[in-house]
Amino acid sequence: MGEITACRDLRSLDRVIADHGQRFDYRKVSAAMNKVAKLQRNQVAMAHRMMQDLSVLALHECSHAVQCVVGFGQSLKLPEFTAQALSNTLWAAANLGIRDEAFIATLLSEVKLKLPGFNAQELSNTLWAAAKLGIQDPAFIPTWLSEAKLKLPEFNAQALSNTLWAAANLGIKDEAFTASLLRVAKMKLPKFNAQELSNTLWAAANLGIKDEAFFAAWLRVAKLKLPGFNAQELSNSLWAASNLCIKDEAFIAPWLSVAKLKLPEFNAQNLSNTLWAAANLGIEDEAFIAAWLSEAKLKLPGFNAQELSNSLLAAARLGIKDETFITTWLGVARLKLSVFNHMDVQQVATAIASSNSWNIDTGFRNKIKSRLG
Repeated sequence: MGEITACRDLRSLDRVIADHGQRFDYRKVSAAMNKVAKLQRNQVAMAHRMMQDLSVLALHECSHAVQCVVGFGQSLKLPEFTAQALSNTLWAAANLGIRDEAFIATLLSEVKLKLPGFNAQELSNTLWAAAKLGIQDPAFIPTWLSEAKLKLPEFNAQALSNTLWAAANLGIKDEAFTASLLRVAKMKLPKFNAQELSNTLWAAANLGIKDEAFFAAWLRVAKLKLPGFNAQELSNSLWAASNLCIKDEAFIAPWLSVAKLKLPEFNAQNLSNTLWAAANLGIEDEAFIAAWLSEAKLKLPGFNAQELSNSLLAAARLGIKDETFITTWLGVARLKLSVFNHMDVQQVATAIASSNSWNIDTGFRNKIKSRLG
């Protein structure tokens, strides 16, 4: 096991797997898959920090290591795997995007048999992995829920946040389980970090949760930790707040202050979702809107069809009359109009109809009309 944990990069791990992989037992297969996943995540994070792309060689090495380890795992008797090994292996498979259906199905069958032996972290990691892999197993979810309900008090902040996020992605709407999870989460909210707070509110919005006491507690904690939110977390939080109809000025004011400083870090989706949420919440902070427009003009070419249509409709609802923004938006939209779906086109038509001050040429108006039929 030591030779696996000692590896500092994919190259060294690849050599260990090549030299000793055929003799790996279940412990080493699980450890090796986890190590590959963690090294890959670290490499991706480093590349993002350095604003660089991952090298083709590194990706090839990762792919080779994964193929080898999965091959060794398939040759083992899964009944030998402990709860921790099963949880870790499924977690690693999700992080690495392994889509070997036979391997995942066999792994999941063994997980179902051993769920009573899973601790809180293992249960959370397993559901998170199932969500990442898009697993839709009708027998797995009820079994998982039955076991998790008994152990929710043992879930820490990360496990609670990841579980609610996974439930939202898998469309799990078990009211009794969700209510129990929120009771536990409410007591532990002060220990939630920025990502956990953001993911929790995002999941609550997607699940249609209406728990005013929980949201009040969430807001108290989130206000204090907003400076630590990154662009994605800020955008997701405001989007979730708008979907949950949370209009707390004591939260929105500091949110605007922090977000304004971090707008250069917002990507196309973050920018689009933020303006959409601002329109839903009736946020008309001129300084923030001006800063948003400046950033959006630079990044509009990277907006997809939905982001373009959402942004224009939000701009109309907020009464935005920035001619440079509209001109830039039109230039990008013309190039991408062919990929707009019916909803996108409908939103653009609604935005144009409600904003007479915009200088939209007749040719573009006619194209929108023709697309609507």
